[in-house]
Amino acid sequence: MRIETNQDLERAIDRLTRRDSKSLATFIVTLAQDTGPIGDQVRTFIIGDDVVETAVSLRERIRDLRSPTESENRRRLGQEIGERLEFVLNVVETLVLPVDPRIAFGLLVRVLEADGQAMENCGDHEFEVSTAFERAAELIGQAAKSMPQAEVVEALEPLIDDDGYGVRGPLAEVISSRGKDR
Repeated sequence: MRIETNQDLERAIDRLTRRDSKSLATFIVTLAQDTGPIGDQVRTFIIGDDVVETAVSLRERIRDLRSPTESENRRRLGQEIGERLEFVLNVVETLVLPVDPRIAFGLLVRVLEADGQAMENCGDHEFEVSTAFERAAELIGQAAKSMPQAEVVEALEPLIDDDGYGVRGPLAEVISSRGKDR
C-alpha cells in the first residue's frame, strides 16, 4: 500500500484502527528495534508520555546528527539486511501464514532465493543474515504442512541443489520430515 494522497492516508488510518491494540503495540516494538532514524523516532514515541525522558532522547538524537563515515555506512548496510529480512519474516509469520500458508510458502521461497544478494552485501553481519534464513526455513516447514508433498519437493529441491551460501540446508529437513509424516 502506498500513501501518496490524503485519501490513501485516511484509508491507512481506517485499516489500522480496525487492528487490536496488542498487535499494534507488537508492531511498534519491532520498529523500535531499528537502529536508524525510524527506530529513534519510535523509541521516542514510546516514552513520549514522560517529557523528561523525551527530552533526554531528543538531546541524544540531536547529538547524533553528525555525518556517518563510509565505514559506518557499509556496516549499517550490512546490519540493515538482517533487519529487513527479520521484518519480512515477522510479517509473513504473523499476517500471511495464519491466513494463507500457500502464499506464505511462496514468499518464503523468494526470501531464500535472495540469499546470494543478502550474503554478498551483509558484510560483518553474516550471523544475523544466516540466522534469518534459518528462521525462513522453519517457517517454510510450517507452511509446507498444509501443502501437497509433491509441490513442496518441486519448490525446495532446486533451492537445495543450488545452495551457494550454505543457508538452504535446513530445507532438506523440511522435505525429509514431511516424508516421515506421510
